Amino acid sequence: MPGPFDQLDFYPLRTFAFEALAVAGTSIGFTAATATSAKLAVAKVESAQIRYRTDGTAPTATVGIIADPGDVILVYGSADVLAFRAIRTGGVSATLSSEFLR
Repeated sequence: MPGPFDQLDFYPLRTFAFEALAVAGTSIGFTAATATSAKLAVAKVESAQIRYRTDGTAPTATVGIIADPGDVILVYGSADVLAFRAIRTGGVSATLSSEFLR
């Protein structure tokens, strides 16, 4: 019979927080207190289309990477998680349901 194993050998990242972020007509980032210690953010777009950037520059309704409802956005690396910004593209606000891992 095999000996015990450390789950961290198989799952080096662990989820430590969840956030439902309302994305409206002004660009917004993840909550700094949560994002500061995250190595990965996994965010699912709900309700409406958004645009986002991970270079620290605020997206606009016409500039940035488009994500549609149902899309999953993966943001790797502490610096990019902190720099993430999103904005809605139309008149309906979106929700980003996000989990943070470290």
